Amino acid sequence: MTNETIQVPITRIVEGKLFGPKRNDIALKECEDAGCAALYVPEIIGTRINAEDGSRPWQLWFRAPSIRATGRTKQGNAVVVYAHIPNHFSQSKDITKAIEQGLINGAGRLPGDEWKRLLDLEDNERVFVVDYAALESSKSGMIPVKSALKHPQTIPFLGGRGRAEAYLLRHEKNYGNQIDNRHCDDLADEPLARLLRVGYNYGLGLGAYGDLDDYGGQFLGVPKGAGEARAPRISKRKLAELARQYVANPMIPSFVKEFSDLQ
Repeated sequence: MTNETIQVPITRIVEGKLFGPKRNDIALKECEDAGCAALYVPEIIGTRINAEDGSRPWQLWFRAPSIRATGRTKQGNAVVVYAHIPNHFSQSKDITKAIEQGLINGAGRLPGDEWKRLLDLEDNERVFVVDYAALESSKSGMIPVKSALKHPQTIPFLGGRGRAEAYLLRHEKNYGNQIDNRHCDDLADEPLARLLRVGYNYGLGLGAYGDLDDYGGQFLGVPKGAGEARAPRISKRKLAELARQYVANPMIPSFVKEFSDLQ
């Protein structure tokens, strides 16, 4: 007998609790005070993908502590960051402070050191950096699901190509062949950021334009340490089910190839 240890990955289901709808900082503080961590967009998307069609996760909208931040690199290039990690605005007190200091067109001022930190953390898994010009030249509003992957916001918003493809298949079945992919122009003299929102129908899909002080703050929280680190995996059974249901869908071959992104 030895003292050797082996790491064993275990996926478990935990009960999430809704906080809100209230002003973003108030709803998030209630989540914090309850000892819960609000789920980021990839976790919310994973929850929906693993849920039955038409079930409660598909009937609600969710605000997330994921952010869309706009600014310039040290080289002066304008970029947009999508971050699904703890950040300046993933704490309610900093949202409250930003509101009190005054928002710029609804967006909060992001400290310069935080902006630089997020840029350095780009990994195309939890932190994505998108060219500002490419995003601003893209449509903000309703687009066909079949072309959503080509939109520069879709993959970074949802947390990776494989997850995006899996989600779009389910979105189409639950909400139809259109999805709202909305963003706004936040380029200014200083970095600005907004929280992301996952909508509950075709017209409220991927929202990266909400004001930091709006009253649509509805967070899905889980006990701290239970599930905030990684997005839920998609089981092989769920993958097979998706393939059977959507075998005629042209996105399937790429989805299967990119499935490893979710593991």
